[in-house]
Amino acid sequence: MALPGTDYVPHAPLLFANTLPLLPYLAEDFEVTLVLRKALGKPQLECDYLTILDSNQLSEAEKKQSTANFSPTGFFSAWKYLKILDKFPKAHAKDFDLVIERQWSLVGSLSNTFRRYGVPAIFVVEAEFYTTRQAKIDWRSHPVKQASTSLFTNLLPQVRRQWIRNSSGIVVETEQMKSFLIEKKYASYNKPIYSIPNGIEPQIFFPRDRHACRQQLGISQDSLVLTYVGSLNRFIQEPGPIIEALGRQQPKDVVLYVIGDGNKRKELENIASKFGASVVFKGRLPQPEAALYVGAANLCLAPYNKALFPEGKFTSASLKVCEYLACGRPVLTIPCERMEHLLSKGEYGFLVENEVESYREFFQKIPSSEEILEIENLLIENLNNSTLRAQGIVLTWKDIAEMYKKVIRDNSTCK
Repeated sequence: MALPGTDYVPHAPLLFANTLPLLPYLAEDFEVTLVLRKALGKPQLECDYLTILDSNQLSEAEKKQSTANFSPTGFFSAWKYLKILDKFPKAHAKDFDLVIERQWSLVGSLSNTFRRYGVPAIFVVEAEFYTTRQAKIDWRSHPVKQASTSLFTNLLPQVRRQWIRNSSGIVVETEQMKSFLIEKKYASYNKPIYSIPNGIEPQIFFPRDRHACRQQLGISQDSLVLTYVGSLNRFIQEPGPIIEALGRQQPKDVVLYVIGDGNKRKELENIASKFGASVVFKGRLPQPEAALYVGAANLCLAPYNKALFPEGKFTSASLKVCEYLACGRPVLTIPCERMEHLLSKGEYGFLVENEVESYREFFQKIPSSEEILEIENLLIENLNNSTLRAQGIVLTWKDIAEMYKKVIRDNSTCK
């Protein structure tokens, strides 16, 4: 399992959220090695691992850089890393029967190189969104840097299309992503495309007694509690509009708990302060503790930014919403095909555009705790009778591993 754009740091979101939980189940049938870009310190992992960058030869800048996700911003930085990636399969191709490369900004590059050495390679495309923001660079002061960024942005879609066509197969997390790849001619109908969503950890995400959760966390039993768990980088996940709307509308006894961190946390705190929104920022918490705040909630939030997705078509699987639902809590999220499926066309929550005015309208007529409880009771009933599992809405990592095992057996050189 290769993550060539992920550095091992304690908070690496991709690594811990949707890769590590899968590996123990795959290891029941296969020898699994995790490939990372680099590791700072000694990783606390229960599987074998390799790093693309030699830990003994890291530059001082690399030793200090610990943002977890590496994404080149220009042609020259991408070209430099691709040259390094070219060397890795040459040294390790003989060690692998199959490579599964998870999404990053240059997804497919490592797979393509392994293919040249006769190793089948699958890569995982989680969602298609604009990964390169327009850098504000003064052409006159930095003409080379600006040209590099522009060249990289224009070439990347073409190169990725070629990598996809050279792959043994593709794993997507949603049917929407599969349709996008075919529609945009990234992949052909005869290319194996496997639709495999994310799983949840049932030991962590399960229905809890709300009263007990609030008592443990010191949250008022009388409040209507909203909970958001996720990134505060204001990128794919964008809680800014609902925070502003909460402050502008001031719905009675409604409080929002924000669990997570990111480089735009201060901006979000300022929005809450400016508009007098009832928001409590708790920072990043371990999953079991975060799950307590989900258990304490009446309604959980998944405020995605559809504008980052080409043509506004949301192609992400959303692990967050599945975890909320696994906890038996209704969800407030954006209207789109994927969310209509996860919320069973509104049976398990509410679909509201991620805009200030749309949230203000929602808060003006916000459902009562009793009305939300009716939705919750149906949700928990359908969790318990396995309806959500049968619908592919809430699956465990064990379920997901069985799907990956089929992909591995279909494509591995070791049948």
